[in-house]
Amino acid sequence: MSLALVTLDLGNSGLKLRSWRERAGPGARFELQAVLDVGLERLREEAALPKSRLRAEFACFAGQRSGLSSVASAADTQALVELAQAAGLQLEPGLESGVGNLTRTPHTVGADRLFAARGAAELVGVSCIVLDAGTALTVDAVVVAEDGAGAPLFLGGAIAPGPRLWAHALHTLTARLPEVELEPAVPALGRDTREALRSGVVHGFRGAATELALRVAGEAGLQRAPAVLTGGAARFLLEPRPILAPLLHEPELVHFGLLAALAGPLQLQRSP
Repeated sequence: MSLALVTLDLGNSGLKLRSWRERAGPGARFELQAVLDVGLERLREEAALPKSRLRAEFACFAGQRSGLSSVASAADTQALVELAQAAGLQLEPGLESGVGNLTRTPHTVGADRLFAARGAAELVGVSCIVLDAGTALTVDAVVVAEDGAGAPLFLGGAIAPGPRLWAHALHTLTARLPEVELEPAVPALGRDTREALRSGVVHGFRGAATELALRVAGEAGLQRAPAVLTGGAARFLLEPRPILAPLLHEPELVHFGLLAALAGPLQLQRSP
């Protein structure tokens, strides 16, 4: 009987649930079976209800071993844990990423950074720079032994605002600047205030991500290492062209790390 697993990634804006099933034969060891994305407000509203559509959706995965990565508040994390357990998911308590954490304060490093590091190590099999572009941008250095022996090592990195957080801060912390919608393809030369804001956020974010990746790689001695990109704001670093070469884009990177933590080393197939 093939192994069925659920991975849960709870971030600052919502939950991403992925269901996986082990497959036989050549190719990827696991294939994606189901996807469920839930906004944080919906999770808060429905998690405590005895009956809700969300509870019914979670019940579809009853009995499956599950792993959780959370950077949300303790209250939101606990609400998710209680919902998952009530729905019958077999949640693994205190799941470790399997990554050696070499930072000065290991307990302060977000779980998503460590699981993304594990996912990247599984995906490329060599030392790399990991960029996670979401509410915040993280740029981290991960070292993998040349012979593949031992656990990947997380050296640390940088944390910066993501594009929407940057735009929101400019609006809320100033008297007259509006909040703007963002798209990757914007001119650098803004001809009015809104265009100027879009330019500053989009091109500034791309520039910050590029500079941080180069500097983190340089200080870690990984100048020739590949970069792996994930996160909901990844498109701002891919369009109109990737900020770095080589740059591998994998939307499910944190989930790959959770999978590896649950099931051991993986054969992976990149998401289309």
